[in-house]
Amino acid sequence: MTEISFRKQLFKAIKELKNELEELGRYGTPYLIGEIKKVNGKWEVHLAVSVIEEKIEEFSIEENETLMFICPVRDTRPYKVYMDVISLISNKRLQQEIKPGSVIKGNPRRALKRMGFEILWMHSQNTSEGTYITVWASKRGNRYTITMKVVGEETKIIEVKKI
Repeated sequence: MTEISFRKQLFKAIKELKNELEELGRYGTPYLIGEIKKVNGKWEVHLAVSVIEEKIEEFSIEENETLMFICPVRDTRPYKVYMDVISLISNKRLQQEIKPGSVIKGNPRRALKRMGFEILWMHSQNTSEGTYITVWASKRGNRYTITMKVVGEETKIIEVKKI
């Protein structure tokens, strides 16, 4: 099976769980639990939904030809769940964490949104040392104050504080 049909198969499996995700969402945060494995050159996708009392972080484990993951479902629309799973299993979420010293090219607001941040407030201030941007943002239920400095066409992360 090709990568494209693997993705179609994953999306179809998520669509089939839509009603279950919505029902369990009434009782708490539903978690999508999955196993994706390659057997005899073909992909198999196995998904289940559960409500877990304690808040746990999403994670994925890859072993041999099998990928296992747990992903909280914040939005039950199948496309959103699919994008969260794809992002998790391709490790994009790990790559999209910002740290002091990180550089953002282009529009900082768009870049932060692509990284999964919801922008609550953004302010730019010109000083004698340059232009600084202060952002209040949230991601995965956490709130952050992010301070950035504009350097030419790039924006450098100065400080990231979890509030």
